[in-house]
Amino acid sequence: MLREFIFKANKTITSSNINLKDLPGSCGRLDLVCRCVSSAFFLSHDIRRDVIFYAVFYGEPNPPVALKFVGNELKKVSPDERNIAIFIKKALKKFEETPENKKTEWTESTPGIYVAKKEFRDIILEKKNEGKRILYLHKEGKDFENVKINENEDVMFVLGDHIGIGEEDEKFLEDIGAEKVSLSPLELHADHCIVIVHNILDKRFKK
Repeated sequence: MLREFIFKANKTITSSNINLKDLPGSCGRLDLVCRCVSSAFFLSHDIRRDVIFYAVFYGEPNPPVALKFVGNELKKVSPDERNIAIFIKKALKKFEETPENKKTEWTESTPGIYVAKKEFRDIILEKKNEGKRILYLHKEGKDFENVKINENEDVMFVLGDHIGIGEEDEKFLEDIGAEKVSLSPLELHADHCIVIVHNILDKRFKK
């Protein structure tokens, strides 16, 4: 099973002018993105190679900018926020240097990390059209423990930041037939949701 996650970062900076000492503030909660990347991929002394993580930034000055992290290609990335932020900074720098007519194509900045000018919805729709199952993580959804998933089924999980994904994107997900699933009756951080999803699926399929 290929596990894919997409995270909408409503305020995260879309320039490479990243202050590594202020990821939550001047960078528009870039710390949340970094924690999600860490939770998506890193095990103790290993990395999950069957995971792809997308983050779509909608902050100033040039939204949207999408990043793609591919588990089986990542090199030299470590779990801490600062290290991940450095790689994101490199990706945004690469995006700024990419010719305008190439910006909508995925461009590799460092091994396993790609950047492009893509919308949150477009990436989800692309996955839907590829036949992937779309699960929207929301506290009012169906209990994920009771959701049947085939071991060979590729799934994309949709997550929002502290602001959420917004009513329009929720309507879009409903229109394309995304399933709303819940991990808890409480509001959880997106990075915690990723850990719980991995845990549930690990127990089912990695025996």
